Amino acid sequence: MEISLFQPDEPLRFERVVLYPYPDLKRIWTRAWLTAVQDQHPNVEIIVYNPDGSENTSVYMMAHAEQRLETTLHMRNPTPGATYHVVTELTLGLTDKPELLERQEFDLILEFRNPNQKAPGFGFGVDWEQVQQTV
Repeated sequence: MEISLFQPDEPLRFERVVLYPYPDLKRIWTRAWLTAVQDQHPNVEIIVYNPDGSENTSVYMMAHAEQRLETTLHMRNPTPGATYHVVTELTLGLTDKPELLERQEFDLILEFRNPNQKAPGFGFGVDWEQVQQTV
């Protein structure tokens, strides 16, 4: 009997993305989960835009081979309480114009949220009410 670690009928996509600003508001703890698709190594980009629409910080991971990723984004001149805009993109290919598989956008208010106390973070793919009920 063979047990597959992959989901052959599931497309490559973000399962969830979660961001938590650190208490100093200069860094953002960032996690993303991808579906498990065999022989697919997507590019992952996460961009945080300032309230005026200019880019504040970003990360670009080429040909990412793991289902889960974690990184810290470093904010330039953070404004506590301001609303920043986050864009996540999942692409495929190591070319000038890789194929866009998924793009998600959401807002992030720059305020500390404590994940250890199950406070809701920012992102998508998580049922925050269910998380808080397990406290």
